[in-house]
Amino acid sequence: MQKYLKNLFIEILYGSFTCIYPFLCTFAGVECVNYRFMKTVNSMWLSDFGVYYERIEYPQNRNEPVLIFLHDSWGCVEMWGDFPKKMVEITGMNAFLYDRRGYGKSSPFDSTQRNKYYLHDEADELIRIMDRMNIQKAVLYGHSDGATIALIAAANYPDRFDAVILEGAHSFIEEKGKAAVRENRDRARHNSLLQSLRKYHGDKTQELFKRWHETWLSDFFADWSIIPLLTDISCPVLAFRGEKDPYDTEEQLNVLKKEITAPVTIAIIPDAAHTPRVENKALTMGIIRNFTESIFATGRQDNIEI
Repeated sequence: MQKYLKNLFIEILYGSFTCIYPFLCTFAGVECVNYRFMKTVNSMWLSDFGVYYERIEYPQNRNEPVLIFLHDSWGCVEMWGDFPKKMVEITGMNAFLYDRRGYGKSSPFDSTQRNKYYLHDEADELIRIMDRMNIQKAVLYGHSDGATIALIAAANYPDRFDAVILEGAHSFIEEKGKAAVRENRDRARHNSLLQSLRKYHGDKTQELFKRWHETWLSDFFADWSIIPLLTDISCPVLAFRGEKDPYDTEEQLNVLKKEITAPVTIAIIPDAAHTPRVENKALTMGIIRNFTESIFATGRQDNIEI
């Protein structure tokens, strides 16, 4: 009881200070920096399934564009860790994260099997979610499958996006990527990968993993490509990959620079594989900061290769 009362007193004292803090700053003639962010956790229903989402907001940040995070094919909101919060701090944008259907805390997959255009469907679902949340303008941060969804969305709905940040995006099938998928599928029979994923996805783990490797290794997906869509992207793009990424080659970056007519910045992150934001955090965050600062300072970015 004594510990509870102590913590309650500290919280009341801290809350009172944050209320008068702006007035103290004004009185002293110094800049007011609000260091306390607000995190909202909720869910919404789209047709017949639920979508789990989180919002991270600082009162002093701009309302739009909103920074939307699109997770990879094994990912979910929880697996981003503290990265979205750090991005909110360095970009001045508030963040929105959600679990796609079949992942994390959202509803399980339906019985429909994936087809060649499942990533296009996810891009359409993103727009439905933005409309539901009354988000008119966004900057997309996508990782792997999420990065591909970001490219498709930016191409099909160009008026909704001010910029796109891509980590390990793929625009076409490569044999190197298929080999890495095959290797992970086989290793998962003996290692702890599925057990680790189960902490985040629960009973959905087996199905999401199965859909991932079966799709990327299927015959119907063998000639998959979104390269024809890339010319429709009109917002600035930052695309980077880890130097040691087992899932792709540098050509994934080259094709973006070649096909996208909007300004494109590409970077290869040393000492990193498929998740540079984790494997080489300092360099990756620096590149992102420079990109977002240049976009919001000038509204435009020239083609750059790092």
